[in-house]
Amino acid sequence: MLHPMTLPSMSWMLLSCLMLLSQVQAEDSSKKYHSARISCPRGSKAYGSYCYALFVTTKTWVDADIACQKLSSGHLASVLSAAEASFVDSLVKSISATYANVWIGLHDPTMGAELNAGGWEWSSTDLMNYFAWERSPSTITNPGYCGTLPRSTGFLKWKDYNCEQRLPYVCKFKAWDE
Repeated sequence: MLHPMTLPSMSWMLLSCLMLLSQVQAEDSSKKYHSARISCPRGSKAYGSYCYALFVTTKTWVDADIACQKLSSGHLASVLSAAEASFVDSLVKSISATYANVWIGLHDPTMGAELNAGGWEWSSTDLMNYFAWERSPSTITNPGYCGTLPRSTGFLKWKDYNCEQRLPYVCKFKAWDE
């Protein structure tokens, strides 16, 4: 049988060991789950796990999306939240002061066949769960079926625009892990 005074000291020692063990495990797990830093090619900027680049050489919407795919295995930028819209806005404003519209990956391949502008989608196939139309495309009398960010909205809202126009464009592609 243990001496009555031994029990408190053994309890203290056991508690100390458990605390030390939990601390070591916590440090180890933080190393495992620490997120890697991402990097983007020169001339592009990181947001979330993506890189974004503004190209000022003007292209039609289709040619711009093809260029994004060839250059970076990406697409014209999808804008999936108000925070991402603000980021893209700051990117465009920091580089371009002269253009009235910039292509993003928004388009309507149904060319208006879906009711209430329901055919609009992102070229990247990202889900359309955030909407920032300057004016609903279903109310446009001469629709263009491709999406831009117009300067008139501070590059924050989307505008239906003629796909054959030549405009600068924003590409979005996966960032690299360092």
